Amino acid sequence: MVYLSYEKFSHSAEKCNMRIVGIIAEYNPLHNGHVYHLERAKALSGADYCIVVLSGNFVQRGEAACTDKFARATWALRAGADLVLELPSVYAVAPAERFAAGGVRTLHATGVVTDLAFGCEAPDLRTLYQISDIISTEPPALQEAIKKQLALGKSYPRARFDALFEYGVPKHMLAAIGQPNNILAVEYLGAIRKYASDIEPLPIERIGTGYHSEEIVGAFASATAIRKAIIEGRREILSTMPNFVGGPLLYDDEFIIPQEALNDVTLYAIRRMSVEALAALPDVGEGFENVLYRSVREARTLTAFFEKIKSKRYTLARCKRIAVSALLGITAEQVRKMTQSREGSYLKVLGFRKRARALLGEIAKRKTAPMILRNSDLEECPAIVRQNVETDMLSSDILSYVATQEIKRDLSGAVIL
Repeated sequence: MVYLSYEKFSHSAEKCNMRIVGIIAEYNPLHNGHVYHLERAKALSGADYCIVVLSGNFVQRGEAACTDKFARATWALRAGADLVLELPSVYAVAPAERFAAGGVRTLHATGVVTDLAFGCEAPDLRTLYQISDIISTEPPALQEAIKKQLALGKSYPRARFDALFEYGVPKHMLAAIGQPNNILAVEYLGAIRKYASDIEPLPIERIGTGYHSEEIVGAFASATAIRKAIIEGRREILSTMPNFVGGPLLYDDEFIIPQEALNDVTLYAIRRMSVEALAALPDVGEGFENVLYRSVREARTLTAFFEKIKSKRYTLARCKRIAVSALLGITAEQVRKMTQSREGSYLKVLGFRKRARALLGEIAKRKTAPMILRNSDLEECPAIVRQNVETDMLSSDILSYVATQEIKRDLSGAVIL
């Protein structure tokens, strides 16, 4: 078995006289672990500026974020980011490979990013590069092993994991890829290889509790634990977040997006769809559209709907992403055009610090995709960009409909601190 060496990834190409570190994030919500990551990213890279590519109103787990994208962009700026760009919805509500590809493509399109900082949990970081090499090249024997595992009804992540074991990947490497942050780290490395070979990867070891842990340890807790504690109204969670995040989340009931109200709207959207429309959704295949069509008419709640349709092959997370795609009108064809077209990238600015005006000027000179600061910027954009920005804007309109307070809309422009 041949591995790509660590050293092949250790390169950098200065595009301008500044060093710019990029981060791909959800901040759902932003917590002390994220602040640590931001600070370490800037310190280790020696960056002049930090750009965050942030998921919009919906996130990878197939749900609305805890609050809207502009509020979370403001958190990022107050925590140390200089510029926040929106990760398009077709990438934000997607499996790890597409999520990573979208983030890397967005950073690369700025024309200025020199480093990508990401969290990881592997004690031996070389392992991530070795796994990335195997997955990116996907030798014929591994392809066959994956097909064999998929035929057993397994989800793609499980099938790939078991296929890697069958292919002969050592146990310590399998143990590393079994951890959520490492899965994304491996996908980031693959995306850098494919889309942005001049960006240098900067792995930062995760601190605090595990990715899905519900434990609160001092000043650190996972986003999963924080979301649960907020719902339960537990004040001890305040120590795990900056004050400007924890206070509004815990004490302002109108600040949080009401998931139950959104669930009803989502269920209604799916019920209105024909079998043919359901078949056109991303990640729907093998006749699953018929299961969706039948089950949505039997279920009285979105939770009951998911209970009816989830399986080993169609995990709960996958089903939730399919549901959000239905709500936002995202189709498999839209995803295909976005991911395969050279015109698919765009730089939608959610917010920036006043000190970053020089950075914006540098991006304006070097960008390889349209930068959208105001609505008039859309007029000259390719049709595929306009379609996807409209999807992002629709997500804001939907949240505004279910929210109990007025939220910032795309038409009002970026946040400036």
